Amino acid sequence: MSPTFEDANDSATTYSASTESVADSVTAALTPLEELLLQQLQQVLFWAEKKKEGSPHGTPDLAADLGNEVRLPECWDLTRGFVLHDWQEECVQKWFDNGRRGVIKVVTGAGKTILALAIAQRLQKTHPTLRLAIVVPTIVLLNQWLDELADHSNLPAQAIGLMGGGNQDGFAETTRILICVLNSAAKKLSELVQHAGIGDDLLLIVDECHRAGAAEMKKVFRTRRAFSLGLSATPERTDDPAPEDEDNAAVSDEKDATLFDDSTLGQELGPVVYELNYAQAISRGVLPPFQIVHYGLSLGPKERETYDGLCRQIKDLRQELETKNRKGLALIRWCRSPSGAKNPRALQFLSLTSERKRLLYRMEDRFNTVLQILRRAVSRKPDTKAILFHESIDEVMGLFARLRKEGYAVVAEHSGFPDAMRAESLRLFRKGTASVIVSAKSLIEGFNVPSADLGIIVAASASVRQRVQTLGRLLRRNRTQDGSEKQATLYVLYAAGTVDELIYEKADWEQFVGADRNDYFLWRSVNNSEPLALPGPPRRPPLDESKIDASILKPGDQYVGDPDQGDLYSIDTQGTVRDENGSLLKAHEQLRGLLQNHHKSAGRFRVTPKNRFVTKLEKTPDGWQAIYLGRLDLPLELAVDQNGTLPADPVPGVAYPLNLATGKVFSVLQRDRRLIARKLHGQVHFVVPADQLADPEKQKSLRQIQSYLAEVYARGHHINKITVNDAGHAIYVFNNEAYFVGFAPEGAEGFMFESPSESPAQQLTKPENP
Repeated sequence: MSPTFEDANDSATTYSASTESVADSVTAALTPLEELLLQQLQQVLFWAEKKKEGSPHGTPDLAADLGNEVRLPECWDLTRGFVLHDWQEECVQKWFDNGRRGVIKVVTGAGKTILALAIAQRLQKTHPTLRLAIVVPTIVLLNQWLDELADHSNLPAQAIGLMGGGNQDGFAETTRILICVLNSAAKKLSELVQHAGIGDDLLLIVDECHRAGAAEMKKVFRTRRAFSLGLSATPERTDDPAPEDEDNAAVSDEKDATLFDDSTLGQELGPVVYELNYAQAISRGVLPPFQIVHYGLSLGPKERETYDGLCRQIKDLRQELETKNRKGLALIRWCRSPSGAKNPRALQFLSLTSERKRLLYRMEDRFNTVLQILRRAVSRKPDTKAILFHESIDEVMGLFARLRKEGYAVVAEHSGFPDAMRAESLRLFRKGTASVIVSAKSLIEGFNVPSADLGIIVAASASVRQRVQTLGRLLRRNRTQDGSEKQATLYVLYAAGTVDELIYEKADWEQFVGADRNDYFLWRSVNNSEPLALPGPPRRPPLDESKIDASILKPGDQYVGDPDQGDLYSIDTQGTVRDENGSLLKAHEQLRGLLQNHHKSAGRFRVTPKNRFVTKLEKTPDGWQAIYLGRLDLPLELAVDQNGTLPADPVPGVAYPLNLATGKVFSVLQRDRRLIARKLHGQVHFVVPADQLADPEKQKSLRQIQSYLAEVYARGHHINKITVNDAGHAIYVFNNEAYFVGFAPEGAEGFMFESPSESPAQQLTKPENP
């Protein structure tokens, strides 16, 4: 009698549990005969593996075959079978020229792994004690690196260790390369390197480094190393929205990322030393020709009615919850923060946006369009192979079941499956047994995807980075039987007239891959009409300042360019301008005039880098808009660049060097005759009255400052802050010009303040931001 899963050991139980959820998710779509066949095949495969594990003639003991001594080659050859192209040689040289550190930004499919191995191979020739730590985000990538080294290197198996995915290797005496999954590397790599004493010989390689900007990667960067290399098609890490969030993200949310060189990755790995984008890769023949077809699909009548109702509710809630500094993804983050979680309206906002995204994911014409594309492709070429991408695992399984019913040889692939099952889906697709593979994002990064004729983005987030990765998954060089190269086609499906269109505001696809490679259509009724050609995308990114005719700009009008382009500054009610870091700027008469002419003087504004356009965000019934204020003839300058010297014996009212007006800041509040106060823990504490100070000189100093502040206010300088610097000088800044107020009674510490118990009547609770 054949053994069952229940009779097997613990590994069998684990295997059964891992496949149970998959079987349950599609069992309704299986016939009784298919269910029996599935069980039979799983048992045959399992028992074959079981017998192999128990066989005395199973996996050989390589160490016993080779003896106790492992022979390591003096020179590594990690690229056997490859001849580097000119651009690859140039890329390798750029990394060495940058001090043997930096990031390689090369499109997916161009061979980043081989570039890294070529760098390590060359480095080892001059650094024979070299060790490699390769950090990858997934177990799948760990296995792919291992396969590359097994196929193309002259290193013995004992020279390559694995950490993660059940492997616990470290840097043993013979280990030269350690491939680590990120989570494991964060916990152990630094300590392993320190224990082995190899930090001065280590090259740290971080694959798909854009995924490594989290707290785990900061722990990896504690690892001592001599050389650093990052690999990614999109290294500039951005705050990509979660699937249910992207329709709320303002265009700025992907553009607002920290400059890469200043980011954690840039600081730890080095700058981008070489870049190969799609246009360059195509012109150099690195990637095959391809076409992108964009289909705008229409919601059905009931779908549209539901969608519009959700949009109205979301808009009302957004207007209620949004502030100047809390919009787009910042609003989403706040809604999910402890403060937002206490707000029922914030929770409702999150719920409604999720419901709207689910509605768009499940619109009926997405599936109808997939069927139309597949039918037409198969009618032209019966052996067509297609990759389908979706955001939701549930929707992937629904699509998988419906395509099975239509008779397609389809397999599913996503992170909900065990690794063995995922690998088997890819094997069947690569072999041609399966002609369609449906994936939930997991194919986008980390898998060596077999070549395909077409790809369909059935539904996707508004992440530009994800679209870049998706395109790279599809573009694999492949030739037909007659020797000609296949041209891949990528179909992008979006819901026309909905937030799905926002992706087109985030990136110019025509500039990205070439206008001649993009075709746009509106498909009003997939089953009853043909697609209608469009002249271009449904939306376009905001104009760069270099493409704007300055003569058409008028102060007070909505700015036609990118509202997030340029440096951010703020101006307070004293007319004082600071940069985003709080540093004072030199007085700028023209800027002062532009801001004073605007009806809302205080707040934040931007100045574009080239044309020096000044814009300011304002809230309107339709959301936040950038208002054009004017154009500066001269650039803004920081006050710290000035060389002012400390005045020897200043008197109140004398001009003071702006670069020295830094230190402790105190409030000036007119509601109390003492004027000077500080805010602490939501409460306001005024200075101790002068007549309560024991030192007569301190009494005099305080009274002089209070008297002068009152005089200044009467003259029209309605200041609300003063600064006490290290010299003990009290200064106020108005319109970015500093003035001496007096000598602070407590020197650099400023003033003495009453405690809450001493002056309860003077306390004021500062209102918290909602």
